Parts: sequence; structure tokens; C-alpha cells
Amino acid sequence: MLVGPIGGSRIDIGSPWAEILAVLMAFAIGGIPFGWLLARVLKGVDLRTVGSGNIGATNASRLFEKNRGIAAFLAVFFLDFTKGFCAAFFSFELAAWLGSGIPPETVGLICGAASILGHVFSPYLGFKGGKGVATALGVVTALAPWSSLAALGMWGLLVGVTRYMSVGSIGAMLALPVMYIVSYGDEVFHRRLAIFLFLVALAGMVIWRHRTNIVRILRGRERKVGASDQKL
Repeated sequence: MLVGPIGGSRIDIGSPWAEILAVLMAFAIGGIPFGWLLARVLKGVDLRTVGSGNIGATNASRLFEKNRGIAAFLAVFFLDFTKGFCAAFFSFELAAWLGSGIPPETVGLICGAASILGHVFSPYLGFKGGKGVATALGVVTALAPWSSLAALGMWGLLVGVTRYMSVGSIGAMLALPVMYIVSYGDEVFHRRLAIFLFLVALAGMVIWRHRTNIVRILRGRERKVGASDQKL
């Protein structure tokens, strides 16, 4: 069993404390509000007080002119995506390397979920945050890359057709468990059931977080990509 010195003492790496620490770190990293930080640093604006009030890439992009808005969207999306990917991927690899008593897939799932919850309930913003789509896609890319690729394709298709970011996000999340079944077939319900259930729960969470967008779409009040009324 692996052990290592910490502050002159020794800690059992195979103990639950390593996994608990990893989960807390994933939550803390996931909670970093990159969209809020970008808006505060570049515009001196609290992103929660403008537009949709969301701290994600879409609302951050609305603070800037067209070309800079696209750059802001990509930057925030990439950073939010990366924190989810790193939380799931590196915890998985670390658990496999350490020979943890918990299966690496499970550690990756738990830490990935913790990073998503950190984004949705950011500890740096009074436990209020974004909708978690980019961070969730990062987690899924680490655990089920083909499903993530299908989700990105669905997102692009739906946004292109409807011009609603929210529709693209919801469609992308719904595509995840479907594509996972297509990719792995019956194996999903045996060796890969935990990841499948995670994807289903993830889709449910994202739909719930977009409930106000759904209401606005039904009422014809949801903002479309590129619409002039998006300018602040």
C-alpha cells in the first residue's frame, strides 16, 4: 500500500482521505467562476447583474462587440470545459496509478460530478453559479469521449437551426445517454451502468437549470443568437 510523507507524518494513500480530498479539490476548482472573473476584470461588471444573470459563456459574450463577444464565449467555454475535464480525467488516472480501493471510473465520476456541482453552486459566489453545460461536457469528454462528440454535434445543429443557445444545450445533454447506449450497446447495463446513470442525471440537471429558458421559449421571449436585442 502506498504511503507518503506530509508535514513529517505519513498518510495512507489507500485510505478514503485521499478520495475525499480529491472530491473537495474538484468542487473547489469547479467553482472557479471564469465568466464572472472575465466580466469583472475586463468590463468591471458583475455578470450576475446583466443579461440573463448567468455566469456562463453565453452571457459573458453579450458584454462585448460581435468579434470580441465570440472570443469571450470561446474563452469562458474552454475554461469551464477544462475544469470539468481535468477533475474527471486526472482523478481517474490518479486512482488507477495509486491502486485505490475504489474503482478509477467511480473516482472519476464522483470528482467530475463534484466539479459540476462546484460550477452550479460556486463557493466563491455564495453558492450560486452557472448552468454547468460546458463543465459537464468536459467531464463527459474525459469519461465518454464519443458521447461528448455527439453532444457537441447536436448542440451545433440545434443552435444553427433554432438560434437558441438553450435549445442547443438541452439537446446536447439529451444526446449524451442516447449516444452512450449506441456506442456500447448491452454493455451499458452491465459494466458501464454507473456512467450511463450519471449521463441521465446530468441531462435532468441541465434541463432543470434551463427551466426558465424553456418558459421564455414557449412565450416567444427567449433571446436568439445574433439578435440585436442581445446587446447590453
